[in-house]
Amino acid sequence: MAKRRTYELTGNSTYSLQARKQLIELLLHQDKEIQRIFIKNADDLAAEIRRLEVEGHSYQLSEVLDVLLQQNTEALEESLNALLMEGLQLSVEAGMHQSKQITLKILKKAKMDWKPIERTYFRQHTQAVEAMQTRTIKGLNLSDRIWGNSRKTSNAIGSIVHEAIAAGEHPYKVAEMLEQYVRNGANSLVAEYPNMVERLEGNIPMNLSYESLRLARTEMAAAFGEASIQGAELNPANKGIRWSLSNAGVACDKCKDIAGHDSGMGEGVYKVEDLPEYPAHPNCLCNLSEVTEEIDDLVNRLIEWNANPLAHQDIEHWYQTVYKTGEL
Repeated sequence: MAKRRTYELTGNSTYSLQARKQLIELLLHQDKEIQRIFIKNADDLAAEIRRLEVEGHSYQLSEVLDVLLQQNTEALEESLNALLMEGLQLSVEAGMHQSKQITLKILKKAKMDWKPIERTYFRQHTQAVEAMQTRTIKGLNLSDRIWGNSRKTSNAIGSIVHEAIAAGEHPYKVAEMLEQYVRNGANSLVAEYPNMVERLEGNIPMNLSYESLRLARTEMAAAFGEASIQGAELNPANKGIRWSLSNAGVACDKCKDIAGHDSGMGEGVYKVEDLPEYPAHPNCLCNLSEVTEEIDDLVNRLIEWNANPLAHQDIEHWYQTVYKTGEL
């Protein structure tokens, strides 16, 4: 009688936790960097406004403002683009971490050459990053959406400066308003400039960096999800992917339904091809982890397959379609 295979329904917990840690650290780092970028961007514009006043050219502010705003927009877009493109690399790496480490562990225990699979993962990593860079939402790729957010930021800042100039505010005061707004949001201006804020209502966001923060978090999660799926397809031990709720204690009904669904593989566990779209919504912090065959069982099967390729057709298929691609 054939030995009954067992499965690790939580995947390899150590590697899964490591992958999750990498993603969370990336998101926290990007949050801080985006805030820093926005503050520097506003501070640079405020410094230009002060410079015009110091040099006695503040009367030119209205004339040169559009040029300054365009330069400001381009600088913001460049900084955000560099940050998010770097983030895609790291989020894809995190998404493939569990799969790659399990696969390498299995091959080493079975005494198989691991270099071909290392090359396969590297190639898949590159393809996943490129796919995330070029995927479109409503016809816009990631760079387009970064540009759109930068443009909205420029329009909001421009609205405040134009309104302040029209109200006769001193250039130094205009510069202070910008710095206050980007650091503390529109509500911080209400007490001192209630009429101006009321006139601008609908033209300036309460939090200038919010849209970019949401974009970054959502795109990094999407890259993590895409890499998790692609990595699972390379892992010979994979049996499915578990969708788990964030341990932050807050989850929407949609995520609860997904994490609670059981199609016979366990709560929240899906075949790779049946996994719901991840993330389920912007700012979703649910986690994905692989469900795998028990590693020692697979190692034993690999050893049997190595002696007789007909012994395990699933391993033979993996060898031909995944492992051998790394030998090319």
